[in-house]
Amino acid sequence: MDLRQKQIDAMAKMFNLNIETTKGISDDEDFKVLVLDKNTRDIISPLLKVNDLRKHGITLHLMVDSERQPIPDVPSVYFLEPTHENVKKAVRDAAAGLYDAFHFNFSSPLPRGLLELFAAEAVKADCLPKISKVFDQYLNFIALEKGMFSLSQPKSYVQLNDPTAKDTDVEGAVSSVVDGLISVLVTMGVVPYIRCPRGGAAEMVASQLDKRLRDHLVTRNNLFTEIGTSSFQRPLLVLFDRNFELAVTLQHQWTYQPLVHDVMGLNLNRITVQTEGTAGTTTSKSYDLEASDPFWVANCSNQFPKVAEEVENGLQKYKVDIAEVNRKTELGHEETDGLLSNTKNLVSAVNSLPALTERKRIIDKHTNIATSLLTQIKSRGLDAFYQVEEDMMTSGCDKATLMELLKDPTKGTPTDKARLAIVYLLASETPPPQPDLEEIEAALRQQGSEVAAFTYVKRMRSLNLTQ
Repeated sequence: MDLRQKQIDAMAKMFNLNIETTKGISDDEDFKVLVLDKNTRDIISPLLKVNDLRKHGITLHLMVDSERQPIPDVPSVYFLEPTHENVKKAVRDAAAGLYDAFHFNFSSPLPRGLLELFAAEAVKADCLPKISKVFDQYLNFIALEKGMFSLSQPKSYVQLNDPTAKDTDVEGAVSSVVDGLISVLVTMGVVPYIRCPRGGAAEMVASQLDKRLRDHLVTRNNLFTEIGTSSFQRPLLVLFDRNFELAVTLQHQWTYQPLVHDVMGLNLNRITVQTEGTAGTTTSKSYDLEASDPFWVANCSNQFPKVAEEVENGLQKYKVDIAEVNRKTELGHEETDGLLSNTKNLVSAVNSLPALTERKRIIDKHTNIATSLLTQIKSRGLDAFYQVEEDMMTSGCDKATLMELLKDPTKGTPTDKARLAIVYLLASETPPPQPDLEEIEAALRQQGSEVAAFTYVKRMRSLNLTQ
């Protein structure tokens, strides 16, 4: 099941004013303005580019926080996170008559309190005739790949594991996760079996998600009415606490996709690479890394040396193909047989140029990415961190090797060293002796590393092993 495509289809319906359509923009379709907030912009960004929006009649997309000029003859599609501030802004725009009609869409269900606020504010501002529709879209997640999504909640681990957190904060974090998962399930059109370990945040999320689904399914016209719910059609949803395998998030990686994410800050399928220009200057280039890039799809799970080899192979093949095109287009070549043959060669060369140009663009992109990665690998000694951590997780922990790398000022940043020390803790079958832990903490402080995370994991690991 392609979750990314399903979210794109849901977006297309929203852009078509929530009317089912199987076609792109028609000749008589009205042009529309799309208004977003930061959250919903991030949802759309990995899915649709400007040209894709235009196919659905979106000629202009604006941020709800920006100062906007009235366009009174054009209908608007609002796609917003359901917050108090956004409700106020939506009604304010309708009252000001910025657009011809207002189609308000919220990324997740509008809570009853905010819905009542919306209605009261709209009546007070006397703008109800301008408001055409208000919809809950169940799209509060970011589909990065056909089988991978993010709920875009970077602080959720701290919120769910902070021992000083209030119960209301934990409940709010759990509710946010459940809202996102409900959106994913509605978009997929499935009601899963839910399984999780007992205790911890995973069970809290699973229990609330189960209750929300059951409450929803007892209503006559629910969002799952038209899908089959027999046992062989229902998928399995397994929820785990992040602590179940915390080391994975901290280990240095050697495969292309996680290496790009770790080193270059891959975000919403986009990275920015610093390239050297003339006279020692540097320029920034942004690249999209998604399913439309065949090199990325083929090599994202390969280890970095293999990727570098494939970049070189691709470049050499491109040079061979370009040389072949040039050879065929040379006038008077011995293989040509008069004007007709030469003309066929020219037509063939012209037809192949767009594909060759696209190949060269992709090769240049990954050459720049690989060069930037190699620079970081050499300057930080990432290959050494990867190898030591891999050995820790597979064949045991060598404290001497750990200390040597922690104390080496030429390898790694303070964060790299803190990650290495935490992986050592997590890989240990039994808690290391207290003197060893104190020696590691001293080495971290000497290298300027933050030790709070190390202290937290040390305490957590000790509690887990003594239970």
